[in-house]
Amino acid sequence: MIKDKINAIKLVATDVDGTLTDGGMYYAESGDEFKKFNAKDGMAMKMLMKVGKKVAIISHGHSKEMVHRRARVLGVDMCYVGDKPKVDVLRAWIEPLGLEMHEIAYVGDDVNDIELMKLVGLSVCPSDAVRAVREEADIVLSRGGGEAAFRELVDDYLLRY
Repeated sequence: MIKDKINAIKLVATDVDGTLTDGGMYYAESGDEFKKFNAKDGMAMKMLMKVGKKVAIISHGHSKEMVHRRARVLGVDMCYVGDKPKVDVLRAWIEPLGLEMHEIAYVGDDVNDIELMKLVGLSVCPSDAVRAVREEADIVLSRGGGEAAFRELVDDYLLRY
């Protein structure tokens, strides 16, 4: 059954803090915020796009320019950072593409991701996601957020089947 869900996926959406990053909030004395992204996750996004899958980033974080910059570098044109409900953001993107929720995979790690995880075709989380998310996920990855968990999803599941 998981193989059928994977084969239906046309778009992979992901949260940022706690999925593409370790969820840490790093500040310099100047007040500048830093995030550490894993290059392997970025390569995984490029690999997905190369085989015709779409990639989207949806975050409720506050580092808007930083996340948008990372998305631009990777060629990800669907990127949202803000306070709108993640479900509404995703629906606004997939409607013009003619996609349905069962064709979407979503990677999340915290309680604000559960609503979306319940609606998509394939729900995924890193190993260090909160318990409620791990219990909801179709796939719990062996890697934690920021530790190439997205790459694990791509290599071991999405491009394997």
